Amino acid sequence: MYTEQKGHQTFIVNSVRKSKAMTPAALLQLMTLVDIVGYHHDHRKINRIKEIRLNHAWQSIPFDMRKSAVITCVAEMCAKCITTAEPYPELFSFLHRNLSAFDKPDSFDRDFLIRFLVSLSQYLGFGMNVPSAVSPDDSFDLLEGQLTEHHDRHKYLMPGADLAVLSEILKLGRNGKTDAPVAVRRRLVDQLILYYQLHVESLKEVNSLKILRELL
Repeated sequence: MYTEQKGHQTFIVNSVRKSKAMTPAALLQLMTLVDIVGYHHDHRKINRIKEIRLNHAWQSIPFDMRKSAVITCVAEMCAKCITTAEPYPELFSFLHRNLSAFDKPDSFDRDFLIRFLVSLSQYLGFGMNVPSAVSPDDSFDLLEGQLTEHHDRHKYLMPGADLAVLSEILKLGRNGKTDAPVAVRRRLVDQLILYYQLHVESLKEVNSLKILRELL
């Protein structure tokens, strides 16, 4: 779990599959927003939960296969990139706010994952400085995290055409929609994940990406 006060923590909960379980398994699904009272000891790697209750009941995520696929990818990226036990309230608020917004019924934000990954990178210390105006001659250096004019330096470059679409997606926000083809948006997701892999040593394969591609 990622907690507001203690950062990344591991808890063990007994007997969640029993019919009269005090902690239903439904409260422990991926990215469920809950309030907990837990026992915490700095010298233990695994702690126990005393009380748990739902903070926000999902309105659409469990019932929309597209949203579920996106959330699975978000969960995997967060689990592999956010590992510190230090409290980071701003990051916690960012996650809570964005997950709640994505759950809005009767809408599907097809660019949510793209914006989420760009924003999350800022909290993780290797944020992407995406310019608001992009020239066709520009490239984004995924190793350095900035624009570059040296197109033959290495292979980790986002071309100007893709960077322009990314800039437009970020400017429009969740209330706007681009007319970018699916192939371009998939390519952007691939490049953003590559960006994370270049900057997060522990991040190797992203297993949920294959499911996401099939559903989107």
